[in-house]
Amino acid sequence: MKVNIEFLEKRENFIPFRIPVLLKKILEDPRIEPANREKISIIADMFFSRFHFDFLDDLRKIKNDFAPFDPDSDTLGEPDLSSEEIENIGNTLIEKVEKLAVVCNFVPLSEEEFNHCLTCQPLGGLTVQVDLKDFQFFRVYIRGIQPDEIRLPRWKFWIRKKTRETSIFKKVFILAKYKSDLGGKIIIKMFKNVPLENLKIVAPKVNLMMPVFDQIKIGGTVCTGLFPTLYKIVLALFYNAVVLSGWVIAVLLFGLIMSGIKGILGFLNSKTKYMQIYSSSLYYQNLSNNASAISSLVVMAEEQEIKEILLAWFMLYVQGEKALSSEELDRMIEEWILAQFHFNLDFEISDALRKLEEKDLLRKETDEAGVVRYRVYDIGETLRRLDAAWDNIYPYNC
Repeated sequence: MKVNIEFLEKRENFIPFRIPVLLKKILEDPRIEPANREKISIIADMFFSRFHFDFLDDLRKIKNDFAPFDPDSDTLGEPDLSSEEIENIGNTLIEKVEKLAVVCNFVPLSEEEFNHCLTCQPLGGLTVQVDLKDFQFFRVYIRGIQPDEIRLPRWKFWIRKKTRETSIFKKVFILAKYKSDLGGKIIIKMFKNVPLENLKIVAPKVNLMMPVFDQIKIGGTVCTGLFPTLYKIVLALFYNAVVLSGWVIAVLLFGLIMSGIKGILGFLNSKTKYMQIYSSSLYYQNLSNNASAISSLVVMAEEQEIKEILLAWFMLYVQGEKALSSEELDRMIEEWILAQFHFNLDFEISDALRKLEEKDLLRKETDEAGVVRYRVYDIGETLRRLDAAWDNIYPYNC
């Protein structure tokens, strides 16, 4: 049965199309004059260069803040920091990474939503308990939710269905910080294609246990081996049989020991099987860790910023001198995405307008009803402003 969790049904802000794909659709729009297509391609390239520079600076600063908390660090000569300085840097770092995750359109799971996910039985028969007692901070972010079907194991004879409906998280981002008395290190991980039921497996610390069925099976095997041996010993002692010689006792005890060893080996084999399931899930679904995860996050944020500002600028540009309110612009972009890609997107218009305004590419005006409306400059002026901003990145005069 498909898990019914309300947050899975919400429309996403994430734009799941690559920049070249979006740009190709924009240039094919009949409202774009053929003579202007090359210039719009240049504008898109300048958007990319400008945002890449900004995010490159962000990446350098975040990695520098992350250095004292990196569990994979192998560098020497790091500055000595007081515990108060380390705590302040750690808190600032977490805030920066969280803001970056939001820019990437990751959705943070609330404690209630995450606990709801923990109640789902993991696929593959594992019984998993998430252990968070060692962490001062723990947060899970998800992005890209889509329905899917998981093939169920055939060896479970009581299951009639071959598949099971579920929801897949295309990307999962984990941010956690150990308590100060445990080192205070910060863990950052990114995973892909994680089923809802397996979300608990990507937590930094989990306890793996065998399902009840396997425990009963192992217990039954041990009892089956021990019962005949114990039965013979009890009968021999009860009737004081002559056959109860030293050799007989040795044979019976040997059978008793072998039954115990068989049960222990069965337990270890089952544990190994479930550890393989666990490690296999992490091996194939893990994308990046710690410093490399920060780099991946910055790249994702950069791409999302460019896509949002490109869509907002394009939709305002094709309106010519007609100014749009934020609500009108938001609706037009969502309708265009739906028509071009058949994807129902919840576009973040306020974020896109803010970015255009920060880059001095937006004109604002207020109509008679007091509604703020927006327009962009023509292509020539947009190129001039982008070029001037690039030339003035380093205001150094010889």
